[in-house]
Amino acid sequence: MKSSQSILFGMLLMFVYCRGYYASVSDRHDLCPKVNPWVFLGYRPMGKEEAGSYEKISNVTLNGCIMKCCESDSCNVVFMNKNDCYTLSCKTNDDCLPVYAKENVLNFKMILVTPKLPAKDWTDILEGNSFSEPEDAKVVYPLEKICEVNNDCTDNELCDPQIGICVCSEGYQLDDTKKFCYSNSGNLGLGSNTSGYDVDDVNNVIPEQQQQFENLKKVPIESESQKPPEIKHLVVSVLSKTVRLPENEATLSAYTVPADDTGHSYQYEWSLISKTQGSGQTVSMNDQNGSTLKLSHLVEGLYMFKVTVTGTGAFGETQANVTVLLPQRINTPPKAVILPSSLVVKLPNTVAVLDGSSSRDDTGIVHWRWELQKGQLGYRPHLPPDTPTLQLNDLQIPGNYTFKLTVMDAWNATDSTTANITVMRVPDYPPEANAGQDMVVYLPVKNVTLNGSLSTDDHGIVAWEWTKSSSDQNKAVDIQDTRTPYPRLSNLEEGLYTFVLRVTDNANQTSSPSEVHVFVKPPTNKPPVAVAGKNLTLSLPQTWASLDGSKSSDDIGIKKWKWFQISGPSNVRFNKDNDSRTNVTELTKGVYVIGLTVTDGNGNNASDIVKITVYQNKNTPPKANAGGDKTIVLPVSAIVLNGSLSWDDLAIVKWEWIREPNSLAAGNIILNSDHSSVLIVTNIVEGRYVFRLKVTDDQGASSEDIVSVNVKPDPIAKSIVCLTLYIEASRLTQNQADEVKLKLGMLLPTGSQLKVRKWTEEQNSKRAQLHFFVDDNKNKTLSGPNVVSMLKSKLKQDSSLLQLSVDNIQTTVCQNNCSGHGICEEETRICVCEAFWMHNLYRALFGDGESNCEWSIVYVVIILVAMFVTTVFCFWSIACFCNRICNTKQKIKKYKLVGVDDDNHSMKSSMSHLELSDTDSDSDVLLDVRKAKLNQNSMSNKFLNASRYKKNKRGVNA
Repeated sequence: MKSSQSILFGMLLMFVYCRGYYASVSDRHDLCPKVNPWVFLGYRPMGKEEAGSYEKISNVTLNGCIMKCCESDSCNVVFMNKNDCYTLSCKTNDDCLPVYAKENVLNFKMILVTPKLPAKDWTDILEGNSFSEPEDAKVVYPLEKICEVNNDCTDNELCDPQIGICVCSEGYQLDDTKKFCYSNSGNLGLGSNTSGYDVDDVNNVIPEQQQQFENLKKVPIESESQKPPEIKHLVVSVLSKTVRLPENEATLSAYTVPADDTGHSYQYEWSLISKTQGSGQTVSMNDQNGSTLKLSHLVEGLYMFKVTVTGTGAFGETQANVTVLLPQRINTPPKAVILPSSLVVKLPNTVAVLDGSSSRDDTGIVHWRWELQKGQLGYRPHLPPDTPTLQLNDLQIPGNYTFKLTVMDAWNATDSTTANITVMRVPDYPPEANAGQDMVVYLPVKNVTLNGSLSTDDHGIVAWEWTKSSSDQNKAVDIQDTRTPYPRLSNLEEGLYTFVLRVTDNANQTSSPSEVHVFVKPPTNKPPVAVAGKNLTLSLPQTWASLDGSKSSDDIGIKKWKWFQISGPSNVRFNKDNDSRTNVTELTKGVYVIGLTVTDGNGNNASDIVKITVYQNKNTPPKANAGGDKTIVLPVSAIVLNGSLSWDDLAIVKWEWIREPNSLAAGNIILNSDHSSVLIVTNIVEGRYVFRLKVTDDQGASSEDIVSVNVKPDPIAKSIVCLTLYIEASRLTQNQADEVKLKLGMLLPTGSQLKVRKWTEEQNSKRAQLHFFVDDNKNKTLSGPNVVSMLKSKLKQDSSLLQLSVDNIQTTVCQNNCSGHGICEEETRICVCEAFWMHNLYRALFGDGESNCEWSIVYVVIILVAMFVTTVFCFWSIACFCNRICNTKQKIKKYKLVGVDDDNHSMKSSMSHLELSDTDSDSDVLLDVRKAKLNQNSMSNKFLNASRYKKNKRGVNA
């Protein structure tokens, strides 16, 4: 009976364990039916960091990490690195395919959870991409199968609840294929290996992972007799709890197989692994060393607890979650509000704004939708989505419009309201014409301007029309600008004129006529009396006089004064020619006649004259004024000196500009300006010019003034480039010149600007020359040689870039320093070398051809002499060598005759005498040579005689 009760109780514990530990299995299967069962160790996504968006979750198990991903609609893949979980939302399924990584990622686990639609599951995607495990990954990176229950594992495998993967059972290890577990009994090693890795694989680990197996290498190999006692694995289960506030207490109970009441005594230890960020520190744990943990002061969030159970030779642990939910609430529907609820728009205004931001909800509005419920035919407004404010800009059709706003909160509760907009056409009233006030004029005034600008209209006047009254058709008058507010009347005659104004607005409505009367009266006043004052007499050097016409009179008042010169020896100047009093200046010797004309309000005028007589009692010498010293900067091509400020009491009759001896001689005086008040000098050069101005009056008195002009060099002279074209300057058109400048600017660096200095004509060939310089994007002038080098290289690649052929391109100023031993001629660009220096002939013939003064004549002469001596010595040595070879005697066979030995001996002795000593003279040598030849001849004769003797003797014997 007791035995059956124990069995029943054990089955109950197993049922509770399965219900507690694997409660999340069905949940995860419901949430993630497409999860791939394999754990990829040492793999990474194909897209790396660009595969999608990552989110990190700390202190969570592999199962908890997968559940987090299952609860998210956007999560596709998870990673585990120790206790850190990473969820990945993939851009595409291909970006998240597992790719073996050789980096040190031994503890990195990758699980494929949910593929992106429309894919069915990850298995089909892997097979469709021909996924295969790399060879080097099979050593230490096997594909582990994820599990929840032992049924997910194959034979001889158990599901490790801590890491959520299948491992070999106790006493088994993986085979070489890393797919099946086999018994390791009889093998010496590290004891039971349940991790799925071979101990032998430690030696095959690549260097980056070598340190991770260092502890395994240090485990000593034991024999079967020394093997420690095995620890029995306890199956521990805890049922996760979910509570809803305001309930803030919960209990977690641990169940073991075998149970602790079957003769086993266990110790329990509960610990909090992780909690949701922001859950605070208020949770309280009681009975942490018992089988049931009591929790209190819970707040909203997720808590993860771990329980460790130990006993005699037994050990087990597991984890459980406590989820605390917010209090259940009753949602309040939102309230839609539009401000204003009714709106009137008067044309021509076409804009209206409806604001729905005053709508309210207890949790906040998440969606807005505007609709046109009623409107005029043909009206289609632009209604932007999800915006609380609606702005309408095209309400041009009069009528009524009804707009509906629908709002939605986070609980999908909605509410709607409407607003009305009335578009009204404002009435357009006819314009009102106003021809202005009546006018009275007095002859001889015959011109009048009417004013109709006071006419009004609510929308504006577009046309005016002025006509004479029907009763005045026979009256003479000229009318101009009758279609404007200001018509001009001329040639009026005495009498009454009536003019009619009609105006039209933009709606083509015409006003009623408006009349204005012009009364033309006969003259009512006498002409004015002009008084220019008494005649004046003055003496030089005074050259001015005051004129007073204030005594002029008129019965209605003088309105205008006008002073003018009638005659005189010179032209005078008035400081105010339209005032009653004025000063006249620039007088000289002689008689001046000045006139004054006064005009009254009716246009009547009168005139008078005054005479001014100027005497010269004593001549005053003139005073020369050359204008003061100046400084100019090239490329200004001319000097202009103004001496017109020179003064004389009567008049200056002679001007003379004289170049001083210490002045530069360069420069041409043009237009005979050295005998006028203004001197013009062209073709100037850098330096100092000094001129002396001499002025003389008609009585011979004179005065002088000296002026100095400093001409400074062009600050950018070395940056100016001269481009010579294969076209005569007389044939170059402005269109061609502009085209050359445009194409040339395109060859320059980006941001630089070409600035033209001038176009000139080459003196000899008459070809057109463009002088320019280049500024960069910082307004800094580029170096001339650099610009020349850059343009030459580009034109060398394609000479037709400018359309016109280029003859030459060079800097305006020769910048060749001639190696520091000469001067560069500007026109020929050839270096004139100093004494004892010359051109580098090798560079001129075989190099870049640039003129230089690199070679010293002294060194050249020394080198040439040395080369000549060396050459002579070489030829002499060759000649001697050849002579010795030619004089070498070949050994011949010698035949001795009877009685000839003495002669040969004498011949050798004579030849030995031919050897010269250091003290022998030329005559001795010659004498010895002759003796040797005589002896040689005698020896030859003896030899011939002996030969003949033998032949004769043979003949006799024969």
